[in-house]
Amino acid sequence: MADKVIIGSKLPFGLVIKHPSDPSKKVTLSGLNSSKIVGATFVTTEVDADFWEAWKASHDQKTHPFQPITSGAIFETKNQASAGAIAKEYSKRKTGLEPLNPTDHGVKPASKD
Repeated sequence: MADKVIIGSKLPFGLVIKHPSDPSKKVTLSGLNSSKIVGATFVTTEVDADFWEAWKASHDQKTHPFQPITSGAIFETKNQASAGAIAKEYSKRKTGLEPLNPTDHGVKPASKD
């Protein structure tokens, strides 16, 4: 049985990643839009460890930074239990993809008339 890693995502949408040496191999990382829990703050996708390591190596954060990893919108963990802890730790980090607060932009609730 192949080793797996858990990829957590705070992205509002799914993301397709392709294997660097074989683009026909791809994985869709789930986004918050796929969550069945209203108000979920992250979702997880199980990914083959070898695939993830190859993809991650091709997106080295020093030479080819990938903003979702840099911002903490995507994170790696070894199991589901630690995914929640990491998501909680990253909860205050802004990814730039958070929903807007309408009242901050002058939107007022409609009157009941």
